[in-house]
Amino acid sequence: MVYFKKAIEQFVLWIICVFLFIGILFLPAKTNFETGQGGQFKSASYDYELDTHIKNITGFLAYIKEYPDLGEFVPGQSYADRIAGKAWKSLLLIVPTLILAYILGVLKGIFDFRMQKKKLNFLGNGTTWLFISMPDLFFIIIIQIGLMYLYEKGLFFHVTLYGSEKLETYVVGILFLMIYPVFYLANITNVSLQEQAGNDYIRTAKSKGTPSIKILFLHILKNAFPRILAHANTITLYVLSNLFIVEKLMDFQGAADGLFDAVLRGTGFRIGLEIMVDGISAFGYTVFFASIILVSNLFTQIFKSLVTPVSQEMNHE
Repeated sequence: MVYFKKAIEQFVLWIICVFLFIGILFLPAKTNFETGQGGQFKSASYDYELDTHIKNITGFLAYIKEYPDLGEFVPGQSYADRIAGKAWKSLLLIVPTLILAYILGVLKGIFDFRMQKKKLNFLGNGTTWLFISMPDLFFIIIIQIGLMYLYEKGLFFHVTLYGSEKLETYVVGILFLMIYPVFYLANITNVSLQEQAGNDYIRTAKSKGTPSIKILFLHILKNAFPRILAHANTITLYVLSNLFIVEKLMDFQGAADGLFDAVLRGTGFRIGLEIMVDGISAFGYTVFFASIILVSNLFTQIFKSLVTPVSQEMNHE
């Protein structure tokens, strides 16, 4: 029951965030410029007008009501079709990345846990520490340069690193997005397993002769899952934020690239000319990313309810 309440809270929070974004997106953009001799820029001033702000928002809502497909982006293609196409490409990166990150991250954490008292521990905790300590942008660039170098020397087959039309670019994109989440989850899993390993019920199970593998998977890991899932929102947000970097580095024509282009239009100005962001595109892409976060949180609540012991759930209530 407690997780159902949290799901409702997440949905209400999502609606509030979307409306807040609309409010920010359609702030009045009129700026007063002061020029000197020859029309050179001297200064600029901005006066916020509530009436204009409300008019912009109501006008946008009326536009959505009149054009359910958000109107035409170019002749023959609506905004909705363009946003949906780019969102689908990004979704093919985001969903596999999240699924594989959890699977591989937990497995890597188990490996680190089992290797911590062995001579080859550097393959466990050592590699996890390395990938967490250094920015994944460094590894992405190294992988790109390395693949191009190996292909040039004839030591590796050709891999398309740019674009969004070939299957291999999706595979490479997923690999790039997974780098940090996998090792972040590995570290969380390892720490959670170590905390559980010192509990009395583990020592009792060992004294009864229960195999260590059975203790790990049926007892320790099950009780560690709630803490691991507590970081689900962090992982999702990191994947979405890193998606902007990956799509730009790969020239991947996805939703992150589309949102970047929509907002980029409003990052400069010219005297006497109002330059606004592409509000329709920015709205569509933001709703898409906000929905990804909402769905991820809902799935997390469901899995938490499945792995959390009943006694702990009652305590939360």
